Amino acid sequence: MASTILMCDPCSRHNKSSNGIKYCTDCEDSLCTECTSMHCAVQRISLHHLVDVSVIAGNAFNIKKNCIEHEDLSNEFYCSDHNCLVCQICIDNNHRNCGKIQTIDIPAKGCRSSLMLEDVTKDIASLLKSTKELVEESQKNKTRVGQIKAKVLKEIAKFRHDINDHIDQLERKLFSEVDIIDKKICKKVGNALCEANERQNFVENVWQQVDFYTKHGSESQLFILLNTLKSDISRQAQGLQNLIPCLESNNISFEPSDMIAVIKSLGSVKEISTPSAVTSKHYGQVQAPIEDNRQKMSTQFGFEKKVNIPSGRITGMAITNDNRLILCNDITDENNISAWTETGQHLQSLTIPDRRVFAIAIIPGTDEAMITLPGDGLIQFININSFTEGKEIQLSVVSPHGIAVIRDNLIVGSKDGKVSFIDRTSGKCQKILKVCKGVLTALVPDVGDQEDERLYCCEHNGGNAVICLILDGTRIFSCVMKEPVALALDSKGYAYVTEYNCHNLHRLSSNGEVDDILLKETDGLHCPLAVVFNKTYSKMYISNFWIY
Repeated sequence: MASTILMCDPCSRHNKSSNGIKYCTDCEDSLCTECTSMHCAVQRISLHHLVDVSVIAGNAFNIKKNCIEHEDLSNEFYCSDHNCLVCQICIDNNHRNCGKIQTIDIPAKGCRSSLMLEDVTKDIASLLKSTKELVEESQKNKTRVGQIKAKVLKEIAKFRHDINDHIDQLERKLFSEVDIIDKKICKKVGNALCEANERQNFVENVWQQVDFYTKHGSESQLFILLNTLKSDISRQAQGLQNLIPCLESNNISFEPSDMIAVIKSLGSVKEISTPSAVTSKHYGQVQAPIEDNRQKMSTQFGFEKKVNIPSGRITGMAITNDNRLILCNDITDENNISAWTETGQHLQSLTIPDRRVFAIAIIPGTDEAMITLPGDGLIQFININSFTEGKEIQLSVVSPHGIAVIRDNLIVGSKDGKVSFIDRTSGKCQKILKVCKGVLTALVPDVGDQEDERLYCCEHNGGNAVICLILDGTRIFSCVMKEPVALALDSKGYAYVTEYNCHNLHRLSSNGEVDDILLKETDGLHCPLAVVFNKTYSKMYISNFWIY
């Protein structure tokens, strides 16, 4: 098939005829050899992204560049504080106090190797996998219904031959019921299959767009595309999560009557539905590739900022996907759970009256977290977006402190050195491990490799040790320290441990040996409690009890 020849656009505007050899994705012009040389020579446009015209065949660079609120202006800037594209008016109206606003070219650098592209690709791959499974399950269900219908009709016919001819009318009634249910199921399955196909087509189209711009678009265009796709991907993920629980495996059964002599009906036909096995995983909000430090290990820390909390002490900290800091204050009567930006601005608070909130763990892939209430022997769900309380789970262990989440299990450490595994859905205790004698103030899972899943525990006021064990209770190592109260893991498996009355931050290697003391009292530590990294491991947050 003959390829379409693109003419040089600048030459065409001067009533000349030249074949285009390059395409500028920024100017959206085809360029001949001479115009390409001129394009590269002009400083203002010398950095524009050029591709071969063969790339354009059947494709178009049509990313939405205009601001949603101000359609006559383009999104030329990126706000790191709000993780969004903005125009000049948006900056003037809503982003005057934001700490980092850059032209798109700056955060777009390295986009092809960024966490943002990786997360979007994971989301699309997950959606594509789920939609394919949805289509396959719907097709299997449709075939199965037809096969079961034939089987049920045979059962009905066999049963009919065991009784007198006077029940022909009842037999026809049952056949009619089967047909009605069959039509109902077929309609339902057909609708599900149609929706699954639509979702699959949409995700495949998004995948093709990302793949195309990854290979052929400029980094700015890829960056803009990724940002514009966030809402579509989230909407598709939410749609799948809402659809999948409603997906059913349909069936038809026949139940014969035992009383042939006095029979008034041949039986009944009913629809049997079982939940689908299709699952969907959403990786959450993606962020711009401002700084990818996920694979780096910190060798030293530089003080950035101190944030004063009005009262109490911070015993638990957690980081959300959008880098909000959730704090637990265990000796205050109000605002004992609060949310802050990574720059130290207070966002919102939640008061749980007359209760001591000690630790928190966010449930991945949801907008929920778990908190421990030692004085009440409870753990409780909270919504970290709306900041509202959820259901409570009463525990059999004494005074729960540290908490972690591993898939569907809530892992809780108690005052008497026990670790409880609680089913997140039912609230039932699956097993209890006796780990030590002291208070388990912190539990941190390392589940990157399911074949080597580990749980790190801080034992305080007992053996005073950091304990690493496999989830079946097998101990990997135990590192004796002075007063460990909390720890955080980096991407390399190093543990960063705070010591309370010793005012130190230690780093432990993956085999449990003390690697270094990174921070001391002279660095500003005093009775440190909670410690946590942000999502890119570029910042560490440590809470001091008090500063004299």
